[in-house]
Amino acid sequence: MTRSFKIAALLLIVLGAGIWCVGCGSRDDDEIVARVGRTDITKSYLMKKMAELPPFSQQQFAGPEGTIAFLHRLVDEEVLYQAAIKAGHDRDPEVLRTLEVVKRRAVIQAFYAEGVEATTVVPDEKVQMYYDEHSEQFQRRGRVKFRQILVPTRAEADAARLRVLGGEDFASVAREVSTDSATKSAGGLMASIMQGDGAPGAGMDAAFIERVREWKAGEVTDPLRSDRGWHIIFIEEKVDRGTKPLDEVREQIVKSLLPAQTRENYEEILAGLKESYGVKVNEDVFRAKPRGEEELFTLAQETDDPLTRLNYYSELVFNYPDGDHAAEAQFMIGFIHAEELSNYEAARNAFERMKTRYPDSDLVASADWMLEHMGEENPPFDEGDVISQ
Repeated sequence: MTRSFKIAALLLIVLGAGIWCVGCGSRDDDEIVARVGRTDITKSYLMKKMAELPPFSQQQFAGPEGTIAFLHRLVDEEVLYQAAIKAGHDRDPEVLRTLEVVKRRAVIQAFYAEGVEATTVVPDEKVQMYYDEHSEQFQRRGRVKFRQILVPTRAEADAARLRVLGGEDFASVAREVSTDSATKSAGGLMASIMQGDGAPGAGMDAAFIERVREWKAGEVTDPLRSDRGWHIIFIEEKVDRGTKPLDEVREQIVKSLLPAQTRENYEEILAGLKESYGVKVNEDVFRAKPRGEEELFTLAQETDDPLTRLNYYSELVFNYPDGDHAAEAQFMIGFIHAEELSNYEAARNAFERMKTRYPDSDLVASADWMLEHMGEENPPFDEGDVISQ
């Protein structure tokens, strides 16, 4: 067994079984379901740990047999943990270093969750701006919901309509006289129909529904004819086509804007922390320039291997951020990631960095195009054509 494998296994024991059995000791009023050495595992603790499992694991351990299987897993982990402690692995320097790394990461994640994510608020003005600029996303189709009475003749339709207008309940009249078996028992109630749609099964095409929409909610239509007979319609609900109000879509907009707002909040908090801690970074230590800008650009153009070419372009941008070819090299970093390596996340970061660093470059429009069409089944740019823009 390799050293790294042993550390991983021991870490699993310490982080898994060790946490599992914190508080495993029994209480006077709690039933003990297992005992490992001097450690008791209680029924309440077992149930608590099962409730903390993700949903798919809870399904795996469902029922009495599943609970027993889970208990045996707890026992096995506690046995391994006690054996590891007895062997002194909890004092192993490499285990302790690894635990410190895990602790550091967990502490940072906790700070990010509480100090960044929990404090991020999308401003109302940004929500309003997004709503105004993307109104096409919030369009709703009109719809109408109604009850109907279907009869064979115009005279019967007129008679049914007079009864309803005289004060009789529409649904009661529909149950008595309607010949439509699909809706009669429900008092003529139809499902909502979207504007532009019809209900062919009820003899109503889209044009028929548009005629129905001429009446307002709460009104009874004139007798309307279809190939199935004569219809009397009571409009229960009518919604016109239009833009959904902001309050109706606010949560949706906030959700879409939240990642970018969180990132912006993170950058502001991080900048403030760096200032408060007096951070100084000496990048010049790494800016050795064994190769000139022209040499690196030429090497990149003459290299077929995308990873080697990516390294040349990256070295060029790093050592010559203000050079004549820096903007083109930064663009090609994104291009190689997108078109040759299919690493779209890295490509997006590269193109956004290019736009930020070199806003006056002629390649900004090409970067925008790549960001908009990334991953689509379109012929890729020819590298020479892109650079020549």
